Amino acid sequence: MSVFLVHGFRWARNEIRIHVVLQEVDDAAPNNLMCGDSEEAMNENFRELYPGPMANLPPLRFIEPLNPNNEKFKYPSEPFAYVADVVVQSEDVIDVTEVMNKGIRAAQWDAMADLRDIIAKGEKIGWFVVHNGDRQLAQQERLRKDENGANGMEIEADAIAGAEAVEAEYSKGLGEQVARLQVHNRSDGRIDMNEKADKKGGKFKKLFRGDSR
Repeated sequence: MSVFLVHGFRWARNEIRIHVVLQEVDDAAPNNLMCGDSEEAMNENFRELYPGPMANLPPLRFIEPLNPNNEKFKYPSEPFAYVADVVVQSEDVIDVTEVMNKGIRAAQWDAMADLRDIIAKGEKIGWFVVHNGDRQLAQQERLRKDENGANGMEIEADAIAGAEAVEAEYSKGLGEQVARLQVHNRSDGRIDMNEKADKKGGKFKKLFRGDSR
């Protein structure tokens, strides 16, 4: 099992799915943002949409909790992911005090707060310990360390197949869910979901990676 100490905030799964479909982030798997090229695709999308906050942030990580004993949710196990600007990963022990005492630069903290207010207003920014029991993910994170943070490592086909199976289960009612959503333009830069959904009518099927290939 991989253990992550992360600094950031939670992003609700439904908000992730809506963001991915309306922004047409085709390479992102919204039910498992640690899958494949999802993190790279989301960072590219965020830099385009939110250049102000992103200019003061390192490449973001999108950390997924996963309880392998939870039969209802396999990919993911929770209705949210963590958007993080600091991530320390281990399969054993993390010295939490040592990591937290390094602190966060003021400009970086402010940028995270600005980003949080845009995509997940009301969520707490802080330090979280996240457990993920995916064995393929543990292998991926070891490769990430070995390659000094290089992105784009290939994930085992069965892990991707598992994620896509659950994505298909959720996709059935997504169009109806987004159609009911009432979000208005605000001064903090949120998207008017209804207006954009009308313009894209019928493109909700592009939410999942399997539909875009």
